[in-house]
Amino acid sequence: MPVGGSRVSTRAGHDLRGDVMDASKKQREPVAFKSLAELKRFIRPGVEFKTVSHANHADMVGLTRVVTTVQTVGFYSKIKDQPEHPFSTCNHGKGFYTDFGKAGKYIFDGTTVKVKDSRKQDRGVIYELEFYDREQNMEETMMDRKMVNFIREQYPPGTRIRLNSMEDPYHPILPGTEGEVDFVDDKGQIFMKWDNGRTLPLAPGEDSFTVLPPTLTTLKLYMPLTADLYDRNEYGDFDDCSTLLEGRELRGYQDQIMAALAKNRMPEETERGLMHWYDEADSVDRKVRSAVFTVEARDRQLWGVAECRVAGELLDTELETLKEYLTGQASDGWGEGFEQRDILVDGGSELYVHLWNSDEWNIQTEQELFAPKLADGLPELCFSTLPGTGELICIKRGESGYYPSDWNTDDPAHNREIADYNNKRLGVTPAQEKAMKTGSMFGWGVPGADPCYYEQQQEMGGMTLG
Repeated sequence: MPVGGSRVSTRAGHDLRGDVMDASKKQREPVAFKSLAELKRFIRPGVEFKTVSHANHADMVGLTRVVTTVQTVGFYSKIKDQPEHPFSTCNHGKGFYTDFGKAGKYIFDGTTVKVKDSRKQDRGVIYELEFYDREQNMEETMMDRKMVNFIREQYPPGTRIRLNSMEDPYHPILPGTEGEVDFVDDKGQIFMKWDNGRTLPLAPGEDSFTVLPPTLTTLKLYMPLTADLYDRNEYGDFDDCSTLLEGRELRGYQDQIMAALAKNRMPEETERGLMHWYDEADSVDRKVRSAVFTVEARDRQLWGVAECRVAGELLDTELETLKEYLTGQASDGWGEGFEQRDILVDGGSELYVHLWNSDEWNIQTEQELFAPKLADGLPELCFSTLPGTGELICIKRGESGYYPSDWNTDDPAHNREIADYNNKRLGVTPAQEKAMKTGSMFGWGVPGADPCYYEQQQEMGGMTLG
């Protein structure tokens, strides 16, 4: 073997120089595309390409360019290893800008991307490009993934953002525009739903924006409330047996119970209340900013309430997770300690309040608990007439009272005809009209607000009972 020869060998006898040359050759093979969408997915910072031909910039042909910045509508590139080249320093140092344009101006000819001149009548090819893939080592790929995941964690869907400035030379969003995050793609771009209807994404590190504090709404979860009342006997001692009080009897103790709940909160709970003890780093923890136990009088009884401040809207699964957590706090956690603390009430009696009990206990939203329980088969709208006056009216499902109709006349009989005509047109039966009329006057939970009530009466009236 010659001393000082240029051949570099491995133990297996492979020509390492040849392997490197083969790898380099493989990297330099241009990539074939079938569509503009496929090309857009391919283009990313670090991708290299060459101009094969150009009708206006012959000096660009043959130069290797490197993609530096990718935007929705185009990308910037610089001349490889030539930072002082005019094409590298243009556009305030960002490099040469290439507009994607519309798919119709592209011709994908094998590994050559041909772009037609949309400004000329003949729409001939103005330039041709070849793109080359680059190999990324595993460490770089993992870093890219970590960065994208970090961006997704920082800007979850629904995050409100105000734009300060956007590095887009063609169609930027105006500074001051607000919107919310839709999703973050695999390149780390933040796709937006801007309030003005546009969807142009943000590029972290390039565009300047401010994350706005989330708008908080109050979510109330109701639970039945019970308590044990211990009275004093004639000797001034407490009786051994207590009197069980439920929601209706507890209305008179609302102020004392509310004060006791507030007094029982720990210093650690000042900011987030019960959510301070939530030990999962999930979407529920991010969205539910605070939760406290309190009481509220509704429907002539006192209810236990978990009052939550929520950023955005909870998904059904998130609401169920929150309910499960608060149930545990009411039964075995916070509530277990609270029910062991006496509340002094009038006459020197002591009250021990239970946020949870095992007798058909549940926790429900305001909508689930107090919304009218509408019978099946009620139409959304029906027409009717007022008893006594014969005025033509409209009744909406689930709403108390009625709406005067624009078609009302001074003739009650004619109003009745109009009501029957429109109900027939809407597919509303006489039983449904009666149920709607009853529900609007006496509440939607009474038997008369169910069409079946009148249908059964009609059936019974047609029978001969022997």
